[in-house]
Amino acid sequence: MMDNLLVYVLLLSGIAIGWLLGYRFAKGGKKAKAPDWIPSVEFLLAEANDASLERLLNVPQLDDDAIDLFLKLGRTLREKGEADRAVHLHQSLFARTGLPKNTQMILELELAIDYSYAGLLDRAERLFLELLNTRGRIFEQSSHYLVELYEEEGEWGKILTLYRDKKLASGAALERRVAQAACELAELATASGDYYETQKLCRQALKIDSRCARAYVVQGDMAHSQKEDREAIRCYLKAVEVDTQSVVVVLDRMTESFHSVGDIDGLISHLDKHWQGSHYVPALTARTECVAEKEGPEAAVTSLLQELSVAPSNQGFFALVELVVKYRLQLDKSQLLVLYDILRRIVEHEPKFICGACGFKAKEFHWRCPSCKDWSTLRSYMPQLTPGNLEL
Repeated sequence: MMDNLLVYVLLLSGIAIGWLLGYRFAKGGKKAKAPDWIPSVEFLLAEANDASLERLLNVPQLDDDAIDLFLKLGRTLREKGEADRAVHLHQSLFARTGLPKNTQMILELELAIDYSYAGLLDRAERLFLELLNTRGRIFEQSSHYLVELYEEEGEWGKILTLYRDKKLASGAALERRVAQAACELAELATASGDYYETQKLCRQALKIDSRCARAYVVQGDMAHSQKEDREAIRCYLKAVEVDTQSVVVVLDRMTESFHSVGDIDGLISHLDKHWQGSHYVPALTARTECVAEKEGPEAAVTSLLQELSVAPSNQGFFALVELVVKYRLQLDKSQLLVLYDILRRIVEHEPKFICGACGFKAKEFHWRCPSCKDWSTLRSYMPQLTPGNLEL
């Protein structure tokens, strides 16, 4: 009895396992089999005409795989500079009925990007504005592309209006761009003499992005133009505090303002801080000039040599030469040795060869360029001296 029961259980188990394996095999086979009318993106791009594309666009039903293929194809065409073909592709798909709503929104976004690439900015703007009523990734991408479009067109007011009306996606990256739009408008207000509007826009920029150094720069420039030197200094120092690279923009006017209030010691201290933070050589040069004015040219040369021995540069060396020539100084033996070491380290960091095909710079000679892989293209490197790069 037990033997018969065991045989019966094993038989049922075998039937069940066989049925399950057959079902999974059949299901997997159907999934793996792709529709025979869907080629690859590479095949479509290789076609000499659009006949294959039109055949695909006219099929009665489109599944997810076909939609993905079309989206990849459209993006590829756009990136290849064939925006008109991408427009035709996405327009044909967008006009179809029965597509899921999310797919329609994706196609609308792609079509808007196509229009933007093709220079049809009015059409692109209209579609992007429509997509601002969506949510999720489509909404975020539409906000990004629309702001970028307005930036290219200089429509700074439209960017700020969209932000005020809370129609743009949130996020630090987008808020930085909106703050820059406010600064653009602030500079226009300054140029027209509307200082109240300038202050208002700068405050808005800082409210949007508290680390918008440009807003402080615009406020400082306005104060500088009105001879309010202490206010200008405050704004310039605040700009450099939130972004050390701002010293590149404010250095000359900040130096003038410090001189106007007679605070040479404060200027030297801040220039030294900026030099240590950004290694912007003009900041070091300005500091050296202040030291020469306050303590004498010999002290300025000693200080400059000390800084260049830590961070050697061609621009710093040129500043040293100018200082020596201006005050007709003579360097002693120890200073000359320091200067020699500075020059040696500068030369060590310069490239010795350059590829004539791609511009790749190398310190060692190669028969085959490591960058473009071309042969016998490396030649001796010689800086191209033009009026533009002779300016320091």
